[in-house]
Amino acid sequence: MKKATNRWIGCILTIAVVLGTSCDENTVSKPEDIVFPDSNVSFQRHVLPFFQLTCAYAGCHDDQTQAGGIALTSYFNLWTKPGLIIPGDPDNSVLVQILEGRLPHPPSFQARVTQNHIRGIRQWIAEGAKNN
Repeated sequence: MKKATNRWIGCILTIAVVLGTSCDENTVSKPEDIVFPDSNVSFQRHVLPFFQLTCAYAGCHDDQTQAGGIALTSYFNLWTKPGLIIPGDPDNSVLVQILEGRLPHPPSFQARVTQNHIRGIRQWIAEGAKNN
C-alpha cells in the first residue's frame, strides 16, 4: 500500500512540475508580449490574450463593466454588439475603426496597442474572425 501511495504522490509531483514549467514559459503578462503572425491569426493564442491585456479588465470591457455595452472576454461576447466585428471586412468593423483611431474611444488603451496588434486584429477579421 505504501509503495502505491508513494508512486501516486511521485506521479502527481511530476505532473505538477511539468505543468508548472510549461505554463511559466508561455505566460503572457504584458501586451507587448503578444505578437500577431502575418497570417493564420488565432483567437485563442493572439486575439483573446490581446483583449485580456488591453481592454477586458475591470472598469473597461470586462463582464461586469461592459463599457459601451461591450465585453471582450470571450468569443461569444464579440457578437452581442452588431458591427463590432464583420468577418471578412476589417475596414467596416467598428473594432478596427476604434483601434485605428477612426472612431472615438477613451485613449487609455492606445499606449498598450502596437501596429502589430492592429494589423493582427485586421488580419484575424479578414480571415473570417474564426474561433480558433
